Amino acid sequence: MLKKRILVSALVIMLFNSVYQYSWNVFAMYLAKYYGLSVMITEAMFFIFVFMSTFLQILGGYVSDIKGPRLIGLIAAVLSAAGYIAFMKNINLLLRFLFWAGGSAGEGILYGIATNSALKWHKDNRGLAVGIVSLGFGAGATIFNPVFLGIHSLQEISVIMFVLEIIILPTLVLNLSYPEKLSGKRPREAVFTWPFFLIYLSYSLGAVPLISLSSSLFILRSGYSLLVAIIIFPLMSGLGRPFMGRFSDTIGRIKTIFISLSIVIMAGILGAFNVPLLPEILIGFLGGSLIPLFFALVGDYMGEAYSASLTSILYTGKSIGGLIGSIGIGYVSEKSIFYGWSLMVLSSILSLLFLLILYKLNSEKKA
Repeated sequence: MLKKRILVSALVIMLFNSVYQYSWNVFAMYLAKYYGLSVMITEAMFFIFVFMSTFLQILGGYVSDIKGPRLIGLIAAVLSAAGYIAFMKNINLLLRFLFWAGGSAGEGILYGIATNSALKWHKDNRGLAVGIVSLGFGAGATIFNPVFLGIHSLQEISVIMFVLEIIILPTLVLNLSYPEKLSGKRPREAVFTWPFFLIYLSYSLGAVPLISLSSSLFILRSGYSLLVAIIIFPLMSGLGRPFMGRFSDTIGRIKTIFISLSIVIMAGILGAFNVPLLPEILIGFLGGSLIPLFFALVGDYMGEAYSASLTSILYTGKSIGGLIGSIGIGYVSEKSIFYGWSLMVLSSILSLLFLLILYKLNSEKKA
């Protein structure tokens, strides 16, 4: 019963976390349309989210590993709610950036706490458990985005999300806890190993297609296909996570990631030739699943005792992916959409190469 309560609480937290990333295409359109912000400013705001949500997660992961998830989780919940003040109309750009940065930090800490609540409690089926919690990270925006598209007011969205999060998130955080007497490598020992380094590089580059569509879909698509993709893309990202997580529990984590990356490469090629919707569906379903798969892979290699610290360090790779997938993709896509999709393909190929090196290293070790 305890495990189920924790899993459900972590899942609902992820539903709210989802808005920060997968509702960004809606927010970016509104920021441009109603507030007159340029594409590069909205891309910069998305990169602020990626940077703050990843690097502040290291602090949150370390504190939650040592002291438990509740106190740091309560602080993060308040920060996440306050982040929506960034969408009020009559504030200057600096305050908009500062509130968004603080909210992004809170979102990142909550992300790490929620996923590790699954990873630490479910050793035997961690791919499925982390996938179920991570499902919320795509499904949440699928629920919220149609509402946001109907509101047409960032100020109203700001008030609604602030009130919801300031009430609901602290309540859910108080339901979370970590099991005692876990084993695993300490962060200082783990991060200087070849397996962790290769996992980090593979994850950083493998995250690029998903982040690209999260931040720049409104550049890559237009009209009816954009509106459909804004709703379908996060839904597919959510659905793929438990499915591929369970699949990885059966055939192995590295093989599952290999299959996912191979299909993402194919999807990027389809996007480069302007095939509608199918690239978003494939990248959403399989690109979204890469995050819980890589988190579970860290648990497989390094144990659970310091998994919140280690997965938060791994998650900083999202900043590398974010730099390429938001500012980089935004820049080249304004010149040619073909170049934007091609950059996604290239990053996925490099991610696959680092994964193959890890697989070879692991095979030699077993031999």
